[in-house]
Amino acid sequence: MRPYNPHGESSEPFSLQLPVGSDIAFLLRELKIPRHASKQVFVNSVRREKDYVLQDGERVAVFPPIAGG
Repeated sequence: MRPYNPHGESSEPFSLQLPVGSDIAFLLRELKIPRHASKQVFVNSVRREKDYVLQDGERVAVFPPIAGG
């Protein structure tokens, strides 16, 4: 999801400060990732729904829809 990295189009991990109680949906809005652009979100390698409340220090990975056959 390089186009939505706030530090430029990089695949390098980055840190964000979010308000306590922020969920994945809030994070996606903060990063300006359109709904159609995020198919799956993993937190610490576990798939989570967008209402999952993030905790300090968690690692989030956002994956776009993938077409194929």
